[in-house]
Amino acid sequence: MPGFGEISTIYSGCRSTSPAKTADKKIEMSRSCEGLKRDSNWMAELDQGLIFQSSPASPQVSAPSDVFACELVRSNIGESFKLVEKLTPHAKSIRNWFHSFAGTLSLLGSRAFNKEEFRQDSNRYEKLLKSELMRGQLQATYRSGDADRLDRSRSPLVREGYSRAVRTGLWMAAADMRTEQLRDALKEKAQQLDDFLVFPVSRAVEYKGMTLTRLSGVDNLHLSGLHSVYIESLRVQLILKTSVTLDEMDGHLGRQGLRASPSECAEICAQSLVRKISEGDILGALKSLNNAFHGESATAVQRGLFETHLAPNTLMVLEESDPLVGSSLEQLKWLRQAYENCLNAGTEGLPFFLVQNIQVISHLMGDIEEFAKPSLPATICGDLTDTLEDAAHLIFKAGIMAGAQSQPQAWSLLMEHFYQAMQDIHRVILFQQDWAGRGPGLRSSVESLLLSAPAGGTAGLSMDDAQALSKLLTVERAPHALAMLEQIYASLPGQNSVAYLAGGYYETPGLFKDPVCFDWVTDPGLIEKDFVVLEPHPNNAAQFSVHAHDPVALIHHLFPRELKSGFDGPRQCTVVMDVTLSHLGESQIRETLLAAKPHIESGRLNLIFLQSGTKFVQNGMDLVNIGYAAIFNQQPYWADFQASMVDKRMYVPKGDEGYIARMLSGKNLQYSLAYLEKVRRNTALLRTLLEAEIAWGHGRKNAYEICVNTDEKTVYVSFRLTDAYLAKTLRKTEAEVSSQERAALNAELYEAKFLPVFEDLSAVDRSSFGFNITNFGECGETVRITLGIEEPSLLKEYAKRIIHAGATIYSGLEEI
Repeated sequence: MPGFGEISTIYSGCRSTSPAKTADKKIEMSRSCEGLKRDSNWMAELDQGLIFQSSPASPQVSAPSDVFACELVRSNIGESFKLVEKLTPHAKSIRNWFHSFAGTLSLLGSRAFNKEEFRQDSNRYEKLLKSELMRGQLQATYRSGDADRLDRSRSPLVREGYSRAVRTGLWMAAADMRTEQLRDALKEKAQQLDDFLVFPVSRAVEYKGMTLTRLSGVDNLHLSGLHSVYIESLRVQLILKTSVTLDEMDGHLGRQGLRASPSECAEICAQSLVRKISEGDILGALKSLNNAFHGESATAVQRGLFETHLAPNTLMVLEESDPLVGSSLEQLKWLRQAYENCLNAGTEGLPFFLVQNIQVISHLMGDIEEFAKPSLPATICGDLTDTLEDAAHLIFKAGIMAGAQSQPQAWSLLMEHFYQAMQDIHRVILFQQDWAGRGPGLRSSVESLLLSAPAGGTAGLSMDDAQALSKLLTVERAPHALAMLEQIYASLPGQNSVAYLAGGYYETPGLFKDPVCFDWVTDPGLIEKDFVVLEPHPNNAAQFSVHAHDPVALIHHLFPRELKSGFDGPRQCTVVMDVTLSHLGESQIRETLLAAKPHIESGRLNLIFLQSGTKFVQNGMDLVNIGYAAIFNQQPYWADFQASMVDKRMYVPKGDEGYIARMLSGKNLQYSLAYLEKVRRNTALLRTLLEAEIAWGHGRKNAYEICVNTDEKTVYVSFRLTDAYLAKTLRKTEAEVSSQERAALNAELYEAKFLPVFEDLSAVDRSSFGFNITNFGECGETVRITLGIEEPSLLKEYAKRIIHAGATIYSGLEEI
């Protein structure tokens, strides 16, 4: 706690360690009748009470000679958080999020008395609250135990589990808020809504053959006699409770990627919170989030926020800046210094994950003074300053570790903490780009990657080819890549002859009617299909054997002759190339475009590059959900398809789209390609290390064997239980062991024997491509290892532990 001679001034989110100078600075005191206060790592000091400069001196303390007045300020958030600590063992990991969220609410509550001014700034306030809510979504792919042991800050906004199929707390809260809006619209007929479940969705959903009624808005809304209703203005679907359960519909929406994204749900929640606060209904605002919180920490947070609401709190701010809108000059100075220290910390000779992440941050933020324009809220500025300082400290620590014989555990934990810092910095970049209303458009970024000269001096498109293809290009986006693919398929109503190449994402076939799987791009049966989906680098780790698919060979197979004239008879074809495990700037993409160009121009081919932007494109940060498609066709021949795509277009928050566009643009190309190449090299190295001991068909005393994958650019390694081990364990012949038995035993051993082997490392159960750190996933009959950007020493440690786990499992069989 600062002493009397050096009093810290709190700039709402950033602690300045310089002595307060009050002789020439006028201080004003704001009192929030709703309580709540901003916090960061120094909140513990505020919890005990700080000496602040203020008006009449407190009789409880004596003012130092250089301060004209003092008083003891009690931190109401600190008192409230003590209640949270009593009610949940996870209070430590919730602490930062709780103080940050409550503090922003406090600042908003203190402005609510001036309704006109508050409403003028409501759009900005919504963005602030959305940022706080999205901060709680960062751990959506972490199990609670992993998050705790890795010192990850968490919130109770995310329900147990991981992946897109998990309904988050914000989705539940958004449903509540939309329901409230619907009740207001129904007025005296509000009781009709009691018969329906309300689902925030990306677009209208056909379900179980029920008649779907589409409404543009809520004017003259009447639900009597309806079964399934989609309301465009609110993007919600109402379905009779007698026809569906929450879990059934939730699973259906998740499998198709049609649930409203976390970002959209945060937007809905923030809009509702700001509206209630502007009306003076602070308690109502807090209650509206009740359904967002889940698990044993839910009650603790709800009680903590309510407790904070009850008692007033005093907040000191400088008159020169509004902490909800901008930062003081001194705070910006500390930010600039922290940024420079981080960029100049010296990464030469340090591991790739440090160097590459700092390069990306430098590109995204650029000049820090320009980045902070036209304004940077003090709360956000404080978070960014603290995180940049943390990152600089971790780089310094890495330099010390590099000169010593550090253990794998130490490097793994440092990498995890650095990744956490990068997530927080990217979160601020996403916020500030949206706040300032700047950034490239997704179309321009995608077009530049596809049609500009490629990196590395490799042969690309000629200027004439690029100009011609540019005229044939349309870029679409959706909240999820699966939703984007479903939209594409649904926009071709007359085409139901679907083929997909083996090894693709396991949920893809479920989107189509009677799809047929082909192993090779040269299969004669493909020529008869009018909708073909392939992944050049297959993503289905559940299969025991996988190989790459050559898209150029597929184009030549489907169109054996280059047609110079327009479409004149044979069936048109749509080819969807899912490049989620690739980069749009790779040479293979241009080679495919060159091969496809004459067939696109003829009107025969509708070529689509589909990509999920959720993990890899974000440098592994996992901040937003988005899928996008680059569509090349001769529009006169595909006019109905194009019109249907526009009609079915889904909502994506502008901030999400802008952030992804920035990640895809400019100099970031070389950093992203380096990232991908590092993952591929790591994958090849780990496979080599594992195959030396547990190759497919080995005869050693080990329960695991590596599955076959001949794709040289794959990003994962998978393994399974050997036939011999299964037969001995289940006491059957190898031929008698069923897939269900294999999967059940694999899942049991994965949880009980495999994951515990890694409990002192940062590699966890997350099961997705693109993260900085290697992750695992149980995939039915196999286990998938998706590589990150670690150094070889950690990969060797992973290999050693995987082999040891398999040997340990086998030794248990010998004991039996």
